[in-house]
Amino acid sequence: MIELIQPYVAIAVKLITGMIGILTFLRITGKTQMGQLTPLDTVSAFVIGALVGGVLYNPDMTIWHLIFALAVWTGFNMLVRFAMRSSMLRHLIKGESVFLVKDGIINFKNFKRNSLEMEQFRLMLRQKGIFSMFDVEDVLFEANGAVTVLSPGDTSYSVLLVNNGQIVESSLAKAGKSQAWVLCAIKRNGFKGASELFCMEWTPRKGFYFVTFEGHVKRGKDEVDADEIDPDNAQV
Repeated sequence: MIELIQPYVAIAVKLITGMIGILTFLRITGKTQMGQLTPLDTVSAFVIGALVGGVLYNPDMTIWHLIFALAVWTGFNMLVRFAMRSSMLRHLIKGESVFLVKDGIINFKNFKRNSLEMEQFRLMLRQKGIFSMFDVEDVLFEANGAVTVLSPGDTSYSVLLVNNGQIVESSLAKAGKSQAWVLCAIKRNGFKGASELFCMEWTPRKGFYFVTFEGHVKRGKDEVDADEIDPDNAQV
């Protein structure tokens, strides 16, 4: 009797262990795993599913094999996330948002780069409750495959200028601003440089939003005029 029950008990124990391991993985790597999926999150989901499924139905694989595999994958995942502190590696691993439509004009280069067809794009817009291109001003294609739509007359989008103490060059290109302009705004609002900031956001016609690594928040002055930029601010 015990011999008949033993395989089922082993499967149940492996399944429970796998669930506990996955929950532990999510807690360690951050709650963002439960929100929008980035390419890294998608890969993690496939790998974890394969690990648990493979061990669950393979009698030669023990619980300790499952625990070891989950520990190795969690450690590797944390290493990758640490490496993403580098802006270059973060761009390669997570990707970035790109404009599919800017000022009402379609960016065909980004359409082709993301293998999008017009009907696919129109479906995305319909899911947002938009049925005409006349109702579209700007459309961002996010790294997780979703779209963010700005309709004519809406408040302008915000731009993340500094992330984890580093100026985001891709954001500067989107905003049409220079590094000197960003550094001038930082110093004008009482900070020595980008390295002091956890993040810095800019919303056109509204101003700047600063967060330091200590968690202090400051709303900054409005846009910096070109003639206020000191050439010395161009040095980080």
